[in-house]
Amino acid sequence: MILYTPMPYEIIMEGFEKSNVNFKEILIDVDLKLIVEPMDNFSAKIIRIISSNPMDYLNPEFQPGKIILFRMH
Repeated sequence: MILYTPMPYEIIMEGFEKSNVNFKEILIDVDLKLIVEPMDNFSAKIIRIISSNPMDYLNPEFQPGKIILFRMH
């Protein structure tokens, strides 16, 4: 990746490697995985979508940043 910016590299990459973040991978459908950041036992914030179906990326229910409700096992 090439990033063209007048800002210093240290400012751009500040906080990029969060060591205290605990991401989980959940399976929604046969071909839809979500990488989420648990907020508590019943909700999580979507970080990334992993799917082979292009229509999953257009679904507003699974957009990154959205809070979803589910139960952690």
